[in-house]
Amino acid sequence: MYGKPALGTVLPMAGLTATPEVLPGIPFARGLQEVAGAGFLLYVSAAIALLSIKLWFRLHSSGASTGDRT
Repeated sequence: MYGKPALGTVLPMAGLTATPEVLPGIPFARGLQEVAGAGFLLYVSAAIALLSIKLWFRLHSSGASTGDRT
């Protein structure tokens, strides 16, 4: 009684791992995953660029203001 449901759940999963291209939607999901990865890299690079520009302006303006005071 306990062995039959376990075999019924394991055998289809073994077949799905062998040939995942047969499932509909797998190429679409792979495309979405690639787009999401590219979007994440674009987001991180934009955040680093904005933070570095902000830091550059902060250092540039603090250096000019201390030079005016002395």
